[in-house]
Amino acid sequence: MNLTLVGAAGQAAFAASANGITATPAALTFSYQIGSPTLPTAQTVQAQSSPAGLNFSVAVTGAPFNAAWLLVSASTGKAPASLKVSVNPTGLAAGSYAGVITLSATVGATAVTQTVAATLLVSTAAPSVTATPSTLNFGYVTGSPIPAPSLASAFVLSSSGAALSATLSVTGAPWLKVTPTGNVSLIGLLNTISVTVDPTGLAPKAYSGNITISTPAAVNKTTTIVVTLTVNAALPLVTGTWPAGVIQGAGQTIATVEGSAYYANSTVSVSGFTPDSTISVTDGTSTVTETFRIPVYQAATTGLRLSIASPMPSGVTGSIYSQALSATGGTAPYTYSLGGGALPAGVAFAGIGIGGTPTSAGTYSFVIQVTDSSSPALTAYSFNKITVAPSGSLGLSDKIAAAGLPLGTVGSVYGPVTLSAAGGTGGPYTWSAVNLPPGMTLSAGGVLSGTASTDGALGAVVGVVVSDTAILATLPAADLTAAGVLRLAVTTPAPGGGVSNEGQFQVYGPGPQVLAVTNSASLVQGSMAPGELISIFGLGLGPAALTIFDPSSPPIPVALPATAPSTSVTINGTAAPLLYTSATQVGAIVPHTLAGVSAQVIVTYNGIVSQPFTVAVAPVQPGVYSLAASGQGAGAILNYSVATGDYTINSNANAAARGSIVVIYMTGAGTTTSAIDNMLIAASPAVTPVLMPSAKIGGLAATVVAAQAPPGSVPGLIQLNVTVPSSAVPGPALPVVVTVGGVQSQAGLTMAVK
Repeated sequence: MNLTLVGAAGQAAFAASANGITATPAALTFSYQIGSPTLPTAQTVQAQSSPAGLNFSVAVTGAPFNAAWLLVSASTGKAPASLKVSVNPTGLAAGSYAGVITLSATVGATAVTQTVAATLLVSTAAPSVTATPSTLNFGYVTGSPIPAPSLASAFVLSSSGAALSATLSVTGAPWLKVTPTGNVSLIGLLNTISVTVDPTGLAPKAYSGNITISTPAAVNKTTTIVVTLTVNAALPLVTGTWPAGVIQGAGQTIATVEGSAYYANSTVSVSGFTPDSTISVTDGTSTVTETFRIPVYQAATTGLRLSIASPMPSGVTGSIYSQALSATGGTAPYTYSLGGGALPAGVAFAGIGIGGTPTSAGTYSFVIQVTDSSSPALTAYSFNKITVAPSGSLGLSDKIAAAGLPLGTVGSVYGPVTLSAAGGTGGPYTWSAVNLPPGMTLSAGGVLSGTASTDGALGAVVGVVVSDTAILATLPAADLTAAGVLRLAVTTPAPGGGVSNEGQFQVYGPGPQVLAVTNSASLVQGSMAPGELISIFGLGLGPAALTIFDPSSPPIPVALPATAPSTSVTINGTAAPLLYTSATQVGAIVPHTLAGVSAQVIVTYNGIVSQPFTVAVAPVQPGVYSLAASGQGAGAILNYSVATGDYTINSNANAAARGSIVVIYMTGAGTTTSAIDNMLIAASPAVTPVLMPSAKIGGLAATVVAAQAPPGSVPGLIQLNVTVPSSAVPGPALPVVVTVGGVQSQAGLTMAVK
């Protein structure tokens, strides 16, 4: 604020004469604001005399320092004359200063004088505004919680000089907020202004906005705070692919790379290829083969990955199994878990490995997932398998190695790792291998060594980002000519981003590929029982179109369709009756003659035979059918009305009354009173399971009124007529469990009771 003080003499111009000399005006006033770059304008005093022509002198008096700030253009003169009066207020504090200009002359012997009063008004400096700091920078990683401390900050607003008002506003940044906005009074105190940013929905890049502080009364009328928000893309994460793979030699394929933190500029590449290596061992009489997958990486690779190859060392039923797991990259410590498939029954993840006592022989394929300790956590996964041999088996088997197989590194010597075998004639054993990673060899004595020469990377592929969780990757036919695993990585450029973990896309060898054998009702894998209805999942199992057994044309066939190319299934060398076939799923009936501790399931399609798939054999493997054919949720259960004889589907809208009878369908009850497995069930005699099933509904025992194969149905299907417990607690999803021979059906199956 500028303050002007006016002297008592005012600014009225008048002619004052005394003793013959006159000065006009009689008073001068000057105004100055501290800090002003220019001095006050000079003013003029007119000096006249009577008689004319008098000589005069000029003197200046006043404070401080005898009015050194007051300047007159001449110290003597002859009237009439013009005198220029100026001031230099430099160094003076704010206030009012008075000075006197005296003109002196002599008329004859008489001295005459005339005075001019000079007033200098010095006002305080104009206020200025300061914002500290003058720039604010925020960083955010997509997917992180909002708000976070890094998304809030502040600056200090202060002023010098007189009080003033400031107006705060934001321009060019809807994600930016300043508090308070509008008018702020500045009186020299420190004002803390809060600034927050909200990065919700912002794509990764650097954003800039301004906070404008408007102070019209200040020297600096506008002050700007520049705010920068850098949204960094999270590291992309691959969680899987769809489909999981294709048959070797397939044409160009579009695969969905599933995951998170994908953006429009994310790209996909085949970052490596792990070939399917076939390793064989013979005792001179028998030969056993196994598929090995030994991934090879560049030495500089830093991404999170499992550092154990496939298969893992084999186990034996009834014997303790324990294998450590390991990973590299990311941030230790690591946590391991099952990412898909199934471990051998009795074996589970524990700490940094897997362990337990296998109870069922077979080949178990599964996905190992590793999670690191970074924030947010990173994950990676890989396919693996374990073969569990029956206890006391004398057959030839490859035991792989004492510990998990390590990964390979380009340019570094592998191992060496010595493979082992057991059974058969007891040796000596001779080893051979086909399609090992380039540069690696297997000696006849079973020593795996060499120096890998390539990681198999094939480079970028065409990728279309569909959403932040899916990218469509076009895999050219040239990348699908060899059996193995294409390792797919997603890269998101800066800011942030980086290279993801590797997704696994399998290229299966030619011919049928059996991936899982499950109970057709529960979809549980691991074991199968005589007479059980099973579902075989895989690739290349049959024709593209679903082909179903025609029940009007018995017997149940052992090949579908009837004309080539057709699918057939053998279980321990015995042909299994088929219910349906397709490229990815086959339905079959386990022969009633099945015996032993394990069975080899082999699928043949179009004359090409699959690798044997080992499944444990159990007396019973009960599974209850569900409405969604998923083995979970609402069961495929019928309500029976005694009054009308009608059957209706049990549901939340059609719950079964307590004390009423419901019909439950199951398979895997084991041997029945009929050993015929290729003919539809006759009306008489009744076919019943040898072991009587029991049931629980809502955790309470439910009376099984009858248990038999429905006439006209395929062998392996069992119908249970069950009375709903009268004390059951009504509800839309009471658990239903069927037990046969001490073995329970799958968990997660329910029914509605009112």
